[in-house]
Amino acid sequence: MTATKKMKRCCGTSVGVIITDSADRLLMVTRGWWPKGTAPVAGHVKDAHTDVAEALVAEVQEEVGLTVTGAGLVWEGHLPNLCASLPHQPRPGHYWHLATATAEGTVAAAPGETKGAAWYTREQVDALAEATLAHYRAGGEAATQPDNSLEGVWFKLLFEAGWLPWLTEDDLALAEKAYSTAPGEYWLGGRP
Repeated sequence: MTATKKMKRCCGTSVGVIITDSADRLLMVTRGWWPKGTAPVAGHVKDAHTDVAEALVAEVQEEVGLTVTGAGLVWEGHLPNLCASLPHQPRPGHYWHLATATAEGTVAAAPGETKGAAWYTREQVDALAEATLAHYRAGGEAATQPDNSLEGVWFKLLFEAGWLPWLTEDDLALAEKAYSTAPGEYWLGGRP
């Protein structure tokens, strides 16, 4: 008999970090587990960090191996996105702190947590978003979202940051439906 591990409950706070290079390319990672897809650096604030600034610096170092040299808040607010942990209570989702940051060093993606990191042009970010929309318009589910697509919650975050100004209300609603979908087997104690 296999013991089911006890799942922890989400802290309900996240930081997202937009890092660009001199060619206006966006640094993104392909997630190693839920949520699926490719997205900028992000992580929980209250899991192991005392505040947003500490979480931002730590997540950038952890996910892409860079040292943050400056940061500024772009947007903050609650989104109903679900993660691999049990939903935050009483309000599922995350209160997001979205920032831009400058960083130095050599990109080194975290093995396991990511499947790699790369710099993406605006056109490539648009193509990832289109791939996500095509997946969900065709009836695809969150669990089968391809790596070569944009993680759902980043539709809203990149829209707010001016990276995806072409998104319609219908596009944003479709993305929200995807990122507010429970991760199924993840909550049952394991990662596929």
